[in-house]
Amino acid sequence: MTWLLLDADMLLFQAVVSAEVEIEWSTDIITTHLPVKEAQFIFNELLETKRNQAQADRFTLCWTANENFRKDVAPTYKAHRTRYDRRKPVGYRAVRRWAEQQFPSECWHRLEADDVLGILGTRHQYKTVIWSGDKDLKQIPGLHLDNEGNIYHISQLEADVYFYRQALTGDSTDGYPGCPGVGPKTAERLIEETGFDEAAAWRTVISQYKKKGLGADYALTQARLARILRDTEYTFDEVQLWTPTSIPSVPATTLSTKE
Repeated sequence: MTWLLLDADMLLFQAVVSAEVEIEWSTDIITTHLPVKEAQFIFNELLETKRNQAQADRFTLCWTANENFRKDVAPTYKAHRTRYDRRKPVGYRAVRRWAEQQFPSECWHRLEADDVLGILGTRHQYKTVIWSGDKDLKQIPGLHLDNEGNIYHISQLEADVYFYRQALTGDSTDGYPGCPGVGPKTAERLIEETGFDEAAAWRTVISQYKKKGLGADYALTQARLARILRDTEYTFDEVQLWTPTSIPSVPATTLSTKE
């Protein structure tokens, strides 16, 4: 049996934007409308396409919660996404309420959809296929569905390597910069799959930040923002922030997701 886990935020965004209608009433009055039934129809079509591509017997929509635990790690996380320049498309929330009632859904307090995908995907690694257009999910080992409908496998090694590279490159879209001057190509050269060792990879990450005048604490914050949660990092509504096990001087930290 194949269980498809979907980034519902992304699926919904595609559906709502596709259905959105702009009307120019006059040269100085333009409004945007959403035919809700059409948005629901498109959402259904997109969902069925993904299910057929994965040949899934079961599926779950994974949603982002209103609050985000990463804000406790760094208040600047996604701070640039204000209500004005990153607003949701018209009707987004209404169609989301419908989808959550209509289909099997998971939305966990203070977690992003990526984290729900990562936790469920690693908890049930041999049963699930993950779909998300977000490259961050390359941190999660297991089967993945790409946008062209191809299923591919990410090994534990590939997932771990990608995480350390992400700790270096950061993600400007999400508002954490990573190490200044280190782009994807440099990160690939610094963190190689051949002979990969986590302790050595973390030393490399720290050394790159120190070269830029930034300390190990800053590097750790960037890594924790980059980390997509896995099964062992979320228990009983508590987030176990990523900690380099090879560096005993760095304390493990737990964040409660409860109110």
